[in-house]
Amino acid sequence: MSGARRARRGWFRKNSIALGALVVAIPLAGWWTTHSDYKSWYDGEPRDPVQVAAGGTAYNGATWYAAGVEQDPQPLQGGHSSEDKLPPDTTRIRVYFRLQVDKLSALDGLGGCSLHLRAPDGRTWDETVVADDYQDRPTGCTGGTDDEPASWRGASAQYYLKPTAGKPFETVAIFVVPKSVAGSVQPTITWATKLPQYLAFPR
Repeated sequence: MSGARRARRGWFRKNSIALGALVVAIPLAGWWTTHSDYKSWYDGEPRDPVQVAAGGTAYNGATWYAAGVEQDPQPLQGGHSSEDKLPPDTTRIRVYFRLQVDKLSALDGLGGCSLHLRAPDGRTWDETVVADDYQDRPTGCTGGTDDEPASWRGASAQYYLKPTAGKPFETVAIFVVPKSVAGSVQPTITWATKLPQYLAFPR
């Protein structure tokens, strides 16, 4: 046996423990990285629906009721909606979410909600940011007041009041979705603190 071969065998003997540790550590590191990435993805995706029952469902400090869905709604205010052109093959969806809190302090826990429409294939759409002509009440899950004078709101002013404990109130959201899914999208609500759960409303 040559000296070079003996040296190589001696090196492998001396480092056998380190080499064995590498054989175990590399797959373990790969598994851990994959597991961590999967957990981050899972925890950040709304995947577990909490179905809202027809008679109401308690969730996150409030009681939630079935939502009202209107496809291709007419504007509720006389602004510039005639000039508001939608992308081709899309339509508006107006959703009224109805809820009730028994204690007004529970409204604090409803802040930060995100309103969505969810297609059967899992695609989601967020509410449209500017859709004033199609809204007649506050957006978001906490209801709320409006600093503008009542005369500015007109008939809608009655909706811009702080919710009353024990009394249902509605909030509105406007969406723009492809016409091909308009009849099948389901209203949903998520909270970053509640993921992967999400509220799913019957359609």
